[in-house]
Amino acid sequence: MRMGSSGDGLVKQDSGSGVPVACGVVHLPIVLILLTLIFSGCYFRSPSAKYYTLSAMQCPEDSIKAAGTVSRFTVAVGPVILPDMLKRPQIAVRTENHQMVFSEFHKWAGLLKDDIKRVLTENLSSLLASEGATVFTDDTLTEPDYRVVVNVNRFDGKPGDSVCLDAVWTLKDTKRQGSAVFHYHVTEQCPGQTYTDIVHTQSLVIADLSHALADKISETVHSKSQGSQAEGSAPANTEK
Repeated sequence: MRMGSSGDGLVKQDSGSGVPVACGVVHLPIVLILLTLIFSGCYFRSPSAKYYTLSAMQCPEDSIKAAGTVSRFTVAVGPVILPDMLKRPQIAVRTENHQMVFSEFHKWAGLLKDDIKRVLTENLSSLLASEGATVFTDDTLTEPDYRVVVNVNRFDGKPGDSVCLDAVWTLKDTKRQGSAVFHYHVTEQCPGQTYTDIVHTQSLVIADLSHALADKISETVHSKSQGSQAEGSAPANTEK
């Protein structure tokens, strides 16, 4: 056996095997620890987050055909106002009556308020196409004939149970400076157990809200039109 220097300790070499063995400083445990840390980081990584977005309702054929008609009135959608607990990227899941869960691995792809506004705009564009409506978000620098403001009180779900939307929305007639306020509450069954099922059902309840908005807007426009026609057909005052 012969001895040699290893810089920070002595190394003796077994003359039989030729394998160097550290003396004074033990390197093998340190190497094993480093390898363990490296491989544990490779094989035990945390799951990556998944991102979701709401979907607009399917566009009917008649709305596609009516999309090229001349605009009779304009509608601006927004703002959409959310409670503080929904102003976060995590999707809200209700577990019990007074408990909420926000998963770090299931998040909205963007701001939820903007996603709701986008879907409402797309849905109303389809539903009001036959009425000759042009619908856009309130980000557009154009003064509309009507403005829709939505204040969301609740928008969450429970896997295998249901999704709930509770909101108060306002329809403003910007020309006549009038407005009407409505309350909307809907619960939709969500038989699936995944976050994809929850988001799909949330898209359905936004579609339900869109129908309610479209019906009221259409009713308001027709009422306004009939009022204008009645004023126009009123007999002129011939008294001198």
